[in-house]
Amino acid sequence: MNTSTPTSAPKRLMLDEKDFFDVLRAQRPSPPATDPQTLDGYLTALIIGPRFIDPRQWIPSFVGEGALMAPEHTTEAKALQSLVAAYNTISSGLGDTPGTWRPRLVAHGGAAAAPCLWAGGFLLGTKFAPRLWKPVLQGAEGDLIGPIREMADPRANLDAAAVTKVAKAVVAIRAHFMPRRAKSFR
Repeated sequence: MNTSTPTSAPKRLMLDEKDFFDVLRAQRPSPPATDPQTLDGYLTALIIGPRFIDPRQWIPSFVGEGALMAPEHTTEAKALQSLVAAYNTISSGLGDTPGTWRPRLVAHGGAAAAPCLWAGGFLLGTKFAPRLWKPVLQGAEGDLIGPIREMADPRANLDAAAVTKVAKAVVAIRAHFMPRRAKSFR
């Protein structure tokens, strides 16, 4: 099972998870996600969405405008690498092993896992292409997003079968958008 643990950059160039999320929480204005579950959902939506979203459009909202040009080994550069590693981990999991990919639903900082945070992050991530996401979000393409919508309910009690349904929904949405997404690379 893919647990979405960022591993794509050398550890010395990244922050550990606690420090990374501390940096995100300290950002002003506040980033769209400041916990592992919300970030995983947000990045997942960017990755599987209807078109490629240039990282220069969304990275600054997490780690600041200066992080893209920050000198290596600075906190800003390490936060950037941590963010990119999280993105790459999700992307490679969905691309290489879509059948075993799962959303990141983990306890963090003493708090229990909250699936609604992942779903909320996912829905926030759709805001980069709202017109293109609209048919999926409104069910015009079938209820591809149904399991994710169910997960957005804070009272949702997700067992392993429900998490698998969410993962299958993500893979189905990715497949649905793949032809359009491929055109956006041309």
